[in-house]
Amino acid sequence: MPALAAGFWVRWAATWIDALLAYVAATALVAIAARGGRYLPFELTLLVAWLAHSVLLVALRGQTAGKAWCGLSVRSRNGGRIGFRRTLFREFAGKLVSGVFFLAGFVWVAISRHKLAWHDYLAGTAVVRDPTARRRAGVGWLVGLAISLAVTGLLAGEAMRAGLLMAQMNSGASETAAYLKRDAADAREVSSLNEENRAQLNEWLDQNGKDPLEYAVEAAARHEVVIFGEFHGQRPELMFLNELIPEAYRRAGVTCVALEVCLARDNSAIQRLVTAPHFDRQSALEIARRQLWGTWGWKEHWDVLETVWQLNRSLPAGSKKVRVVGLDQPIDLQSIGMLQLGDNPATDCPLWEKLRVFRLVRALPRVLARDAFMARQVELEIIEKGERGIVWVGRNHSPIHCPQIGPGRSATNRMGFLLGRRLGNRVFQIRLHGYDLPAPVVDAGAAAPPPQMGEFLESVMRQRRDAPVGFSVANSPFALLRDAGSFEYHAEPRLVLADVASGYVFLCARRDLSSCQWLDGYVSEEMFVANKPFYQAFGRRAGRQLRSAADVNALLRQ
Repeated sequence: MPALAAGFWVRWAATWIDALLAYVAATALVAIAARGGRYLPFELTLLVAWLAHSVLLVALRGQTAGKAWCGLSVRSRNGGRIGFRRTLFREFAGKLVSGVFFLAGFVWVAISRHKLAWHDYLAGTAVVRDPTARRRAGVGWLVGLAISLAVTGLLAGEAMRAGLLMAQMNSGASETAAYLKRDAADAREVSSLNEENRAQLNEWLDQNGKDPLEYAVEAAARHEVVIFGEFHGQRPELMFLNELIPEAYRRAGVTCVALEVCLARDNSAIQRLVTAPHFDRQSALEIARRQLWGTWGWKEHWDVLETVWQLNRSLPAGSKKVRVVGLDQPIDLQSIGMLQLGDNPATDCPLWEKLRVFRLVRALPRVLARDAFMARQVELEIIEKGERGIVWVGRNHSPIHCPQIGPGRSATNRMGFLLGRRLGNRVFQIRLHGYDLPAPVVDAGAAAPPPQMGEFLESVMRQRRDAPVGFSVANSPFALLRDAGSFEYHAEPRLVLADVASGYVFLCARRDLSSCQWLDGYVSEEMFVANKPFYQAFGRRAGRQLRSAADVNALLRQ
């Protein structure tokens, strides 16, 4: 055994130097390919660059760049050079074995009497120090350690910020959620109700229901924040929002519109856009393209920016302008989708795209803290600035009286619930009528009941000729309705409509809902190249082969 076997920390430093060089090389290769309209999978490119660098340099010189900087070299146990085949075996198969058990084979260097990793045992090699390169080795050790500390600090800082934000937004709870104190026997399954019950509900709506726009404006006048929960991509809902904004400003003093689809870091750009002398459609498109999924080219969503611009242009000089603010933060949702996680899983992705799992190390804290981040933005941009605001988000983010209940009654505190607990009556929530999400299948041998809440409510509305209506759910005969076949209610028998909807707005029956129009050219060639496997998986789900941004836009326009 060589007398000058290298220890764990100097090998650790050399590895991080090699990792940085491989990262820079992979980043450059992916960028060069993208400029030429070609997609290269980053993780696979990084792996190939690292392996090529390691195999070639160790086989030719006995050391990688990182090892050379740290005064190390790879030798056989008797001190001789190792050939190409043994190098290939060591760097590929051997290190795969070392890493498969939570990197135990690499850490083994620290506890091995001979300072050997598992791949050294398998390949009959050792990493030795050059006694004549002590000064260079010291500098290399410091550089490698600095790189590792910087990366670790970045990831730890991300996790710490997310944890602190979640702790902050989960503090200050005003009271226990009402559903926890309710007897499940008080709830009424909609499947058990009859025509007489429908007639009673219809009669109550005739007496208490209001025009949806009037109802929303009144809610905005009574509360500092009104959260609207939409079913994404439905044109009637977005037309309603675009009609509501000027009315809420003039009659309720609403001066801030907060949107899930926009990023908080774009707020300065959005403010310039909605207060400019002329509406810059290209700038609006660029803001829209930065939406996290890269598939949100629904025109009516982005018409909100122009609606606010038009309103601001119509105001007298010196009047308070309306602001549009983003609620979300940058998260690599495409990678999460390609790992078949999250709300939009992309199936049938190439195997090498599963290497994106390493991106979760950075993305996961942001995913876990996403609702806390959005809730904090509402506080910062509306509450702490003493304004009134409309918050427009997906319906799962919106309920203020209950968390989202999952299997085993595990609770996830979404944005609305966090704000409801902290702000009390200062915040109100309105659910827009739309589609029901079915309960997940827990027992593969038993069929889950179909969702019926939406159909039942529509059966009531049909008696009113589907006249649009808005109403408050609490203390109404609708309050204790529930549906065991719906996603929201299935796991908690005490949850009722009053928990998931403080107010309810019916604009039209589901059969009359229409999808938003698609923005021409929303998906650019740069977006397509950067996220090609995600878009192609999206196309395979629709039975289409997508080869360009034009193909994606054509598919999503349908």
